[in-house]
Formats: sequence, C-alpha cells, structure tokens
Amino acid sequence: MRFLFLLLALLLCSPIKAEIIRVGTLPYDPPFEIEADKDLHFFGFDIDIMTEICNRIQADCRFIPLNFIKIFTELAAGNIDLGLGAISITESREETFLFSLPYLASSGQYVTTTASSIRNIEDIREKRVGSVQGTLFKALVLEKFHNLVQIIEYPAITSAFQALSKNKVGVVITDEETARHWVSINSTMFKLLGSSIPVGIGYGIMANKKSSDLIGRVNKALLDMENDGTYLKIYNRYFAKIVL
Repeated sequence: MRFLFLLLALLLCSPIKAEIIRVGTLPYDPPFEIEADKDLHFFGFDIDIMTEICNRIQADCRFIPLNFIKIFTELAAGNIDLGLGAISITESREETFLFSLPYLASSGQYVTTTASSIRNIEDIREKRVGSVQGTLFKALVLEKFHNLVQIIEYPAITSAFQALSKNKVGVVITDEETARHWVSINSTMFKLLGSSIPVGIGYGIMANKKSSDLIGRVNKALLDMENDGTYLKIYNRYFAKIVL
C-alpha cells in the first residue's frame, strides 16, 4: 500500500509534457514574421499572436521556416500542424483547409520606387509586377489588367523588393502591412502606390481539415485575448508606430 501511495505521489509530481504543435511560418516577412537566429527563434506580429495562443492552450509550439507555397503543401501532407504567415482566408482555401477566426483585416498594396515614373494604378499597364508565389496577388492583378501586365513571382518578399530596387519590376504588390513596413524603413527608395485593396476576409491561422478541435482551441484563445486586452497590446507593438 505504501508503494502505491509513493507511485501516485511520483506521478502527480512528474512534469506533464506539453503538446507539441508544429507551426509552419515564413522566415522573413516583417512585421509579421522575422527569424531572429538559426536556432529557430522568431518574432513579429503573427509570431507573438501565435506564441500567446500556445501559452493559453498549454502547447509547445515549434516554428518551422517555410516559403509561402510550402506552408500549404506541408500542411496538406501532415508535416506541420498549423500554417501561419499573413494567410488570407478565402472560400477556395476553405475547401481544403480549416481557418481560425480572422485576427487581422487582409488587404493588398502596390509599392513602387520614389524615382519611378509610375504615378497611379493605371500607369501599371504594360509594366512588370512583382509578387510572392502562391499568394492571391497574381490573380488580383490579372483580374484588373488581364494580359496588359507581366507578373513576375518570387519565392520570398525580400526577392521581390530586391527586384524592385534594381528596376527588374516596376511595382510590387504585397500585404498592406508588409508594404508599409518596407516603405517606412526605406522611404528614400520606396513609396506606396494608390490605396489598399481588400483581399479575402482577413488573415487566419490555417489547419488541416482533421484539426477542428485544435482550431476550436485557437479560436477560444483569440477571443480571450481580444476580451482581456492582450490582442491590442500585441497589435500596438507592431502597427501603432507605422505612420506614413
């Protein structure tokens, strides 16, 4: 009997291992995701939101750097549990994946160089437009300009802005917050072009169709963060200072 009591005490005192959740995310897309070092430490708006969610659902989240397209393919293959990276929620994407409640409005924004002769959206005709592979922006541009522009897709946003700085493309279209970040830190090189364009129904955390329980827990954490003011604190940490 004494042995049974001792065994029970040991079990109660043993640390409970947290659930490991593999989160595929972009390595560099400020202000959303930034890989801080080679030890897979990240920071950024999306990362801070996800980290807070993981703390609340008592999970050990492991961030895995992937390009945008890989987030979708790795999630579909079951190699990651969640996808994170300013992913716009759309009806077509919801046919394949589950999404959390939207945690931020999603919109696109054109950017050009300060020296560019492009003054408004209509000047984009017959120009090269850079965007990130797998995003919704290629379809958005073609819907407006059809075959009057050439879309050049890049694996990462850094490549797109490097191409813009070298005049390999005339404009870049990306997420509004990403565009504003690049302009804010390179105001002598880049400028916003036109107004923002609504895309999708907000950014969501993406999961496999089989992960409804996980998404339910994520949603509860998001709602709790909104109600107790945590979400606003994280939002202000990244967006309150971006004034153009």
